[in-house]
Amino acid sequence: MYDVLPDQVAEWRFIEETFRAICARYNYGEIRTPLFERTEVFARTAGEASDVMVTKQMYSFVALDEKSYTLRAEGTAPVVRSFVEHSFHKQAPVTKLFYICPVFRYERVQAGRTRQHHQCGIELLGASAPEADAEVLCLARDFLQALGVESTLHLNSLGTSESRAGYIQKLKEFLEPHREELSDDSKQRLDLNPLRIFDSKDERDKGVLQNAPRLLEYLEAEDAESTEHFQRLLKILDALEIAYEIDHNLVRGFDYYSRTAFEFVSDQLGAQSTVLGGGRYDGLVEKLGGPSTPGIGFGCGIERLLLVREASEVAAQSTPSLTAFLVTLGDEAREAAPKILRQLRDGGVMCDCDFVGRSMRAQMREANRQNARFALILGESELAQNSIAVKNMESGEQEVLPLADAIAKLI
Repeated sequence: MYDVLPDQVAEWRFIEETFRAICARYNYGEIRTPLFERTEVFARTAGEASDVMVTKQMYSFVALDEKSYTLRAEGTAPVVRSFVEHSFHKQAPVTKLFYICPVFRYERVQAGRTRQHHQCGIELLGASAPEADAEVLCLARDFLQALGVESTLHLNSLGTSESRAGYIQKLKEFLEPHREELSDDSKQRLDLNPLRIFDSKDERDKGVLQNAPRLLEYLEAEDAESTEHFQRLLKILDALEIAYEIDHNLVRGFDYYSRTAFEFVSDQLGAQSTVLGGGRYDGLVEKLGGPSTPGIGFGCGIERLLLVREASEVAAQSTPSLTAFLVTLGDEAREAAPKILRQLRDGGVMCDCDFVGRSMRAQMREANRQNARFALILGESELAQNSIAVKNMESGEQEVLPLADAIAKLI
């Protein structure tokens, strides 16, 4: 975990505000869920074979009420829990929500992924048509483009839980004779969730998977509805001129995904790296006690976006600099400073002053350090004449103006 320092916050705010603006354009409302949930919310939705469960990545604790709670391990489950708890389905046929929040996972620290990292994401609940999938993908693309992040959309279909079960059995039958050729992690996954082997970066696993049966080909023979859904989505994306790649190895880390799965991948961090990912989860609301409700959404790691923007040499957002720094000389000037600052700030001027009685030279250095555009100098003579000296810190030009005129000019 780490601190986000003042000189870094401007870039964070730019990403967050860009996301909020894009979501508003698409008519998504912001939701803020609690920092922790009952553990069962994540345990029931992630699935026993997910990495979060298998490798015990969740931060869980038993509270004084002797019940188990877990810090937010991902963004979707809490939103769906809230959707059920507050009966959103009774308010409108379709619910569109977005969130920006910290996420906690006890996992190996890596670039853009710390044990407390931050996500922004959306959830569209109530629509099963591929047009809803296309809208989510359009929003994701618009967001990344607004940030100057170049990426490629990777797509796959995971079918339904029923059709996927048949494919998993077929995959197991293919992989079992190659068990000893797999990495240790994939040997474990073979018993728990063979699909997750497709996520492996180990060259041994990649070699074994080269001739593995493809899920899309299996769905074409066994799941006509999922195949039709995927083909209609591709047709819509073609009409919208949104480029994509079919990725037969693309699976998602949680068991609740069904049909459409996607990732936006960037090569700005060396090897191809996911900056945004999501998919459809048509059975998740029911798992949390709600009515049968289709859903689709995505999550995007803010830290990963920061790294990609830095690597892409996209201009970082700088912390706003001061318009004016008030230099006070003597006790009477310091007593007058709060009222002057108040007048400037009421007019929207970003300003500050010295609070520790430093010399004029030290205060001017501070004005320079804070990149103030103007230094306002207030001493005995200026107080006597109800005036103030205004120095342009870039040109060095200085003029003495009546105090009211100087304030009006700065505003």
